[in-house]
Amino acid sequence: MKRPIILTLTLLIAIILPSSCHDDDMYDDRGDIFMNLTSVTWFTETSGRLPDRREFYACDYWDFFGDGTGVWESYYEEEGFPPRELRCYFDWDFTPEDYSIISLYIPGVGEEYWMIDRLTPTIFSAYVSQFDPNYTPDPPHDYQILYALQD
Repeated sequence: MKRPIILTLTLLIAIILPSSCHDDDMYDDRGDIFMNLTSVTWFTETSGRLPDRREFYACDYWDFFGDGTGVWESYYEEEGFPPRELRCYFDWDFTPEDYSIISLYIPGVGEEYWMIDRLTPTIFSAYVSQFDPNYTPDPPHDYQILYALQD
């Protein structure tokens, strides 16, 4: 009598245990994305020469806050002209359809969609488009790479 019960229990364990240990296809790593995005100031900078040989320098700083707001600061300097600075506040959120897409609303500029390519604690790269990629297949976009500002 003990043998059939032990055999039945062994079979049940063999069937139930492996099926309960599989990866969850609905695993939500939004927490890691959120933490990497909101824990640092992101920046990018570029410099060079314009076609008329004047030098220029530009940098942008992006802060994404945990409450869905943020600030974008831009600085542009061109030889022969005074520097220009711009500060814009924005609202952001992940799109409901895909949390690897960030929707930004910048007053006076409009809506942008950042399709995350890579987001680590030190590098953030994304495809930036004016069109929601959830509704516009393969939208026109620019590629940008931002780096974490080290204190």
